[in-house]
Amino acid sequence: MASKAASAAAAAASKYGPLWGRGYETFANRRILSVTGTSDNATSYLQGLVTSDLTSEPTAPREEGLENVHTLSGVAEDAEGGGDAVEEEVPVRFTPKMRSTCFLDHRGRVLTDALLWKRTLDDDATTGKKKQTTEYLIDVPSDTADTLFAHLKQHKLRRSKIKLADKSEELTVHGVYGTLNAEGAPPGYLAAMDPRHPSLGMRVLSVGKDILGSDSNPVVDANLESENDGNDNVTNNEPSTVEKRKSHFSNLMNTHFPSTPGTYTVLRTLSGIAEGSEIASKTPLECNQEFLNAISFSKGCYLGQELTARSQFTGVIRKRILPIMIVETEMEVPRPWIMASMMQDLGEEGGMERVFGAEKAKEMTLSGYVPPPLPKLSAAGAGAWVR
Repeated sequence: MASKAASAAAAAASKYGPLWGRGYETFANRRILSVTGTSDNATSYLQGLVTSDLTSEPTAPREEGLENVHTLSGVAEDAEGGGDAVEEEVPVRFTPKMRSTCFLDHRGRVLTDALLWKRTLDDDATTGKKKQTTEYLIDVPSDTADTLFAHLKQHKLRRSKIKLADKSEELTVHGVYGTLNAEGAPPGYLAAMDPRHPSLGMRVLSVGKDILGSDSNPVVDANLESENDGNDNVTNNEPSTVEKRKSHFSNLMNTHFPSTPGTYTVLRTLSGIAEGSEIASKTPLECNQEFLNAISFSKGCYLGQELTARSQFTGVIRKRILPIMIVETEMEVPRPWIMASMMQDLGEEGGMERVFGAEKAKEMTLSGYVPPPLPKLSAAGAGAWVR
């Protein structure tokens, strides 16, 4: 049954390319900004500032082309132990409560990219009025957080009826890799597959107040006390809110996933995904944001829309961000990378002839030859090559 579940997960992953190895990390270079408003005030406020359409369901990431997908087959077991070969398929579920987006300036240039979490807060019992309060939590790179916060304040009018806050010292954001299941998050956590692409992992946001209870997890408290020994910045050995959340998440994950800090940086670098100050002052299409589900070309007006729409509909995009790896001329290329290059050639037109020769390629084609899947590369192995 375990092998069957693994085959099913791998089959689902094949729709979006290879799935990364299991692991988790806590992001130290991300900050959380909050936009809160009753009714649809928060949505209306952000709708005019972001490139995505907050009033419609976000689209799922683009799947791999069928000719590039190496499907896996599992065995469906019947009651008598027999079975027939069937195609396993596990849907990758994305939630409308999380989406990718960009904030632009008046020129149509990128201020920063971001991930938007949407949640509904409980009614305020002190006022006795039942009003639906919506909060958007903006997961943004640290190097552009101050710029974005100032931008949000600049466009906050008195009639906006929203509240802005920096909750970086209250909430924490984490990443989990090697899974396609973001459902059933523990109490106090929000979880969702990365809306840009599943290979970037699952995002987890620690928001619950119960996690901060001093007697809620003795193991967490014991670990924090040992970590804070000799730390003069912590009064009476009382850990900060962020440290409590980080420790709670680590203890929650350690029994299932290993700690793999730096994995996200490796993943996005190999994928050519720039973020934060790396894309500041560039146009969204130069940064491939339309491929990352961060732009809607059908929504109404928003700040910076003119340049983005003109670039899209004229098709004039003179620059693109692409991943490039520079190595020493005498450096030996790892054999798995050579194999990967050959396998990619096999999938192209005329690739079989270039690799095997005309006669051999014709014979293999007639026999129904299918190129094998690309070899796997660990985060540690890839990270050693990425600078």
